[in-house]
Amino acid sequence: MRWKLFLEFCFTVSIIYLIAGDIFLPQPYRSSSQQLKTNLNHFIVSLLPRKAIIDFDTKLNNFNS
Repeated sequence: MRWKLFLEFCFTVSIIYLIAGDIFLPQPYRSSSQQLKTNLNHFIVSLLPRKAIIDFDTKLNNFNS
């Protein structure tokens, strides 16, 4: 029972650190919070598939020729 409470506390503190760490914390921790947000954002974006950009001009020129 105590482990569950401890894990909930750690999760809550981590979320608060991510969301509001760059606002409330002093400078050494503030910059690490911003860097963690940036790294997490890059990681999540890298998980998304990249779509190829469709070049409509080339497709229309090939179709008309």
